[in-house]
Amino acid sequence: MTERINFKLGEKKYVCIKITSSCKLPFDVTSAKFILKNGSETEASGACEVKKKSDTETILSALIQPMIKGTTYILEYSYEIPPEILKHEVKVCVS
Repeated sequence: MTERINFKLGEKKYVCIKITSSCKLPFDVTSAKFILKNGSETEASGACEVKKKSDTETILSALIQPMIKGTTYILEYSYEIPPEILKHEVKVCVS
């Protein structure tokens, strides 16, 4: 199930996701980026802030400001935990 977050037009705020080891083993996120998409159009992209909370938990943060009222965006995170590259999506609804 895709997560959903609401924005009011003009808001600029962090959207954060928590990455947790499913096998309780330590891991490191070596790179993380985001893309904010309106349909097939990319409105914003950049590097995520990566905060390691413990050996088995990391928070990824993307600072976004959606610009079109009445639109549902897809915020796509892409991050690397070698040798894997993983993706996570969040719906961003703007009112």
